[in-house]
Amino acid sequence: MEDRPDVSLHPPTIFIAGLLVGFLVRAFVGGWLPLPRVAAEAAGGLILMGAVMIAVAAVSAFTEAGEKLPPATPSGALLTHGVFRRTRNPIYLAMTLIGVGFGLATLNLWMILTSLATGAILNFFVIPQEEDYLMRRFGPEYAAYRARVRRWL
Repeated sequence: MEDRPDVSLHPPTIFIAGLLVGFLVRAFVGGWLPLPRVAAEAAGGLILMGAVMIAVAAVSAFTEAGEKLPPATPSGALLTHGVFRRTRNPIYLAMTLIGVGFGLATLNLWMILTSLATGAILNFFVIPQEEDYLMRRFGPEYAAYRARVRRWL
């Protein structure tokens, strides 16, 4: 049997569910941020742009290395260049920031909170399984990478 990460949760599904829950809670309960709309849209837009740039850089690195994006697939290469020099999980960071930025831009407190909760779910229930796999797969090379690059930022 092929060694692969033992990831049972699907990160994009978690991300989309978090956004949907944040939208629905605000729609039925309320939860507007008390900020000037222009400031919130500007700040949220900047966060969104940064998040998209991180995501594009990470996906490009995967593509250039011939790697597949689904988290439950085997890895042929340890990505340590580009955006991966700053964070070991740029796609998860980008997803979390997209939710926070969109929540801020739309003055939706719940979307910000559910996006942060999504990040916590990834941190405690997805990333550890991926890290265990990468340690088995790449051993000392991954250990050295893990020692010098943070999980998030």
